[in-house]
Amino acid sequence: MALDVLIASGFESLVLGFYDDAHAALPAQVRGFPVLGDVSMLKSMLSIEEVHVIVAVTDNRARLRIANSVRALGASFLTAIHPMAYVSSESRLGDGTVVAAGAVLHPDVFVGSHCYVGPRSVIDRDAMVGAGAWLSAGSVVGPAARVGVRAVIGQNASVGRRAVVEEDVEVGPLGSVEGEA
Repeated sequence: MALDVLIASGFESLVLGFYDDAHAALPAQVRGFPVLGDVSMLKSMLSIEEVHVIVAVTDNRARLRIANSVRALGASFLTAIHPMAYVSSESRLGDGTVVAAGAVLHPDVFVGSHCYVGPRSVIDRDAMVGAGAWLSAGSVVGPAARVGVRAVIGQNASVGRRAVVEEDVEVGPLGSVEGEA
């Protein structure tokens, strides 16, 4: 998904490739982009030039752990927003976050670092999403709701107005968490 967002945003020519510690088990290329090696190879690249990174791992805990390791190596993170997403100029996104096509982020929204905001997801005004959270396709985070660090909001699930989803909690597909009226 991150690669799709980068390509749609016109960054295809800037994508160098993929770094993965499991690179030996991967093909030489993924969708035409080279698999360049493991994270230690990224460290070598960072010693030569500035590289902007997106950690494209679906496991929230692993994504944050890898991001912290890569940050310690001196990497900068790119926040990727699909051109068909709407992100209010009054919202704030953390570094390394990916926003897919059709997502809507209303004013005064805060999304932490290294999050994934899926297609057709909506984050309503004054809501806050913690670092490393995953909002699946069609999910809705209501006004003034709080989604904790590393939480997962399933497909078409909703977090009601002022509701709180604690860190590391998963709201299943079509689930609903209600808050105050």
